[in-house]
Amino acid sequence: MFKSSIKLFRIAGIEIRLDLSWFIIFAILVYFFGFSYFPAVLPGLGLGFRLLVTVITVLLFFFSVLAHELSHSLVAKARGIPVKKISLWIFGGMAEIEKEPESPGAEFFMAIVGPLASFVIAVVFGIVWFFTRTFSFISEPAAYLAQINVILGVFNLLPGYPLDGGRVLRSIVWKATNNLKRATFIAATSGRVFGFLLIAVGIFLFFTNNFFNGLWLAFIGWFIQSAAYMSYRQLIFDISIRGVKVRDMVNEDLVTVTQDMTLQEIVDEYFMKYRFSRFPVVTSVHSQKLVGVLSINDIKAFPKDQWQHTTAGQVVKSVSDKEIVDEDTDISDAFRQMTGNNLGHLVIMTGFRIKGILTRTDMMRYVQFYSDLH
Repeated sequence: MFKSSIKLFRIAGIEIRLDLSWFIIFAILVYFFGFSYFPAVLPGLGLGFRLLVTVITVLLFFFSVLAHELSHSLVAKARGIPVKKISLWIFGGMAEIEKEPESPGAEFFMAIVGPLASFVIAVVFGIVWFFTRTFSFISEPAAYLAQINVILGVFNLLPGYPLDGGRVLRSIVWKATNNLKRATFIAATSGRVFGFLLIAVGIFLFFTNNFFNGLWLAFIGWFIQSAAYMSYRQLIFDISIRGVKVRDMVNEDLVTVTQDMTLQEIVDEYFMKYRFSRFPVVTSVHSQKLVGVLSINDIKAFPKDQWQHTTAGQVVKSVSDKEIVDEDTDISDAFRQMTGNNLGHLVIMTGFRIKGILTRTDMMRYVQFYSDLH
């Protein structure tokens, strides 16, 4: 199966992955350094040696990004917050921290350590530059890497969520108001405003013959404002399901279909009538022994002229352990199980009988209802 990222290694139990989009920015940076920047500042280097210096410089740049994200992750782990992985991708790096910090102080330290790490790395490269000034093929890359780490640290300190500065802002507002939802709304709004400003600047540069920088700024601005919006929505989701169990959300008023029904019958009499996205398939009306779960996409995989002659039992796949969840499981854990296995539903079982089914739609409706009430 095609995967969008490559596993590299683990550091302190944290999986480091390389997103396929990373190769795009890697190629762009190699072109920039190898055929624009270094020919100007290191005119005496031959092509082969220049490309070697270029590749090493680009890899050290991504090492700097990794160190920045790793600092966030190590502080999170030290405070008992799970970190699934760090991905290097087209916009730099991203640590997948599985839950929000539990206090403003934890949020502050998790956020501020990233820019501090960038500044420390800048100092290290600055020292390398100082002691290698007579070796320009070392000092020039070191000087550039020192500058870019300062820029990385300063940029991340800007008060726009989900940048580190936005998280610092959120921790301060959270501490002042004792309200995480309000703090996230303020920080996310700041992030969206900052993102739209970057888009505007990027568009201006694009139409004033600075195409690459303009396009890049616009993309970064789009990413920041989108991430700010999604982060706020994710927080609402997390708040609304806190303490909720699967049994509190699952609908036990099941509508099942039997394995001997044709796909045409199921489409006409069930999907069109109930408008559900999937139905449990059972052996018979009386036994209600579960065979599997049939979705509309499973049916659409077959040509319509075969629907009248194909039964649900011939199409449906057996339920795997990944699809089964206990009714006492926290909804947050159920959601992670669903998303981690790329599932649209989870099944609650009692022996061999199905007790209920939980879908993403059920979760989203619950969150929407919670938001309307609050």
